[in-house]
Amino acid sequence: MPRVNLSLSQELFDRIEKEAKKENVTVNYYVCEMLEEQFGKRTTYDYSVAVGEMIKESRKMEKEFTLSDLPTFSDVDAVLKEYKIKESPAQVRARLGKMFNEAVRKGVAKDVKRATVVKDGKEQLKFYCRAAVYENKLSKGKK
Repeated sequence: MPRVNLSLSQELFDRIEKEAKKENVTVNYYVCEMLEEQFGKRTTYDYSVAVGEMIKESRKMEKEFTLSDLPTFSDVDAVLKEYKIKESPAQVRARLGKMFNEAVRKGVAKDVKRATVVKDGKEQLKFYCRAAVYENKLSKGKK
């Protein structure tokens, strides 16, 4: 995928960043979407809707889960094929993962947090096969 390096005034960047935060997306994604609306004629993956669905699904999960346990995340391939979206599943999942993690960190995904484990007397973030493990604070079950 080609890359574009933009030089913007701080004022313009701040305005774009403010709008991107309102939609809970990155500045890069927001700018790409604006360009796609202006020049593109293809269907794009709606990350905002997907992350919103992932947050809803995460609230129904057992105590601990990874993103691949969420239907929206695991069904990315099928959605891309169905709507003939020209993005790779790995690229979409990477972006979804970053956006979901940011939503958890900022408290947008209420009652969901990163799971932790104590190693060598220090609390560390928990991973399962290199995948981040999240915790539904409302669930009483265990994965």
